[in-house]
Amino acid sequence: MSSALLKKYTFVFIGLFFCFEVVITIRNFSVQLGDLQVYFNLSKRIIVDHLLPYRDFPSEYPPLAVIPTLIPQLLCQIGTTGFQGFVVFFVLQNILLGLYMGRVVLKTAQAFLEEVRALEISRIYWMLWGISLPIFLFRYDGFVALLTILTVYFIVKQSPGVSGSWLAAGIFAKLYPIVLLPPIIVYYFINKQYRFLLLFLGGFSALSAVIFTVMYLLAGNDVVIFLKYHRLRGIQIESFVGGGLLLWYKIIDAPLETISNYGAIHLVTSWTDSLLKVLSWGFPICYLALSGVIYRYFSKQIGVSVEMLLIAFAAALLLFLVCNKVLSPQYLIWLLPIIPFLRSQILYCFAAAFMITIFIYPGSYHRLVEMKFLWVLLLNVRNGLIFVMLLLTLFSMPFSTKNSTLI
Repeated sequence: MSSALLKKYTFVFIGLFFCFEVVITIRNFSVQLGDLQVYFNLSKRIIVDHLLPYRDFPSEYPPLAVIPTLIPQLLCQIGTTGFQGFVVFFVLQNILLGLYMGRVVLKTAQAFLEEVRALEISRIYWMLWGISLPIFLFRYDGFVALLTILTVYFIVKQSPGVSGSWLAAGIFAKLYPIVLLPPIIVYYFINKQYRFLLLFLGGFSALSAVIFTVMYLLAGNDVVIFLKYHRLRGIQIESFVGGGLLLWYKIIDAPLETISNYGAIHLVTSWTDSLLKVLSWGFPICYLALSGVIYRYFSKQIGVSVEMLLIAFAAALLLFLVCNKVLSPQYLIWLLPIIPFLRSQILYCFAAAFMITIFIYPGSYHRLVEMKFLWVLLLNVRNGLIFVMLLLTLFSMPFSTKNSTLI
């Protein structure tokens, strides 16, 4: 099959899938309302009731997570449109975020790649963004993904202080970008850009200190209460481990209990406590091992390029997804601005994983909760694709000495 014909079939398939997305988004819109109601209530307490999270009421979200909910709430109050208006404004805001993120992806690619390749990356982003819309439009994770690619953009533009500030903002919005910090430090260190490293750490530390100080003055010791919520969560039904447990219990035909809390469905088994302990120390150990692999990978190169840094980013994020006790559908959005820069095999796996995710949620999530075998199998195929992506990312790290275009 020729390349042109393959592209034609790909576009036709994506178009048909987009039509499917429109149908299931409208038909199953009610499944989105839970998180949107949480966003609405959180922002209403701040804007309308003049209350502060942590000090006046507990919140499971990091400090900057409220930012994407405030503008829709303000517009909602101006127009007195209530929850329905909030949903409309939130969706419109996420559309603008996605469009702007696409522009940043293109500008980042143009800064260190040839124009043809940069335009190809841009097209890939728009394709993946279209696939992600049934989830992207209704969650605030796109905001954090934008902060992540801005971190990369300002690394490319050799503005390390600004880059560090964007990374700090991302961490205080969702926490997960913290796994990107060690690869960036190693990137600057191996490239012997010690002044840039100090500027990056300075920007990162300065904004972190400002945010934490302001929140501490406003909320006191309760400012870190959001960390408690994550520690209390169990094994989510959609996580890598959760999917494996679901499949095992279906194979042996044994009953499996679930509990709904913290906005998700968690599994209750005799193995839960033991597995949670394994995951609690398993990820740090795996991440330390990955950091060693990244350091060795970078140190073998004659100049570490931004492309290599993006490979390290993807590996860190994918490891986090595989080893985490929680793997909500919106977590795939974290990879959205990174995947277009990677090899085609990873791209195909990511697109397939996102499509399966949407088929499950918002497609027929109740069938997964009911533990229907087909949906349990689909979940494990999705999780298997994420694991394959991690392996492909690791295999993308050539350990032989290689010249690279240093940015």
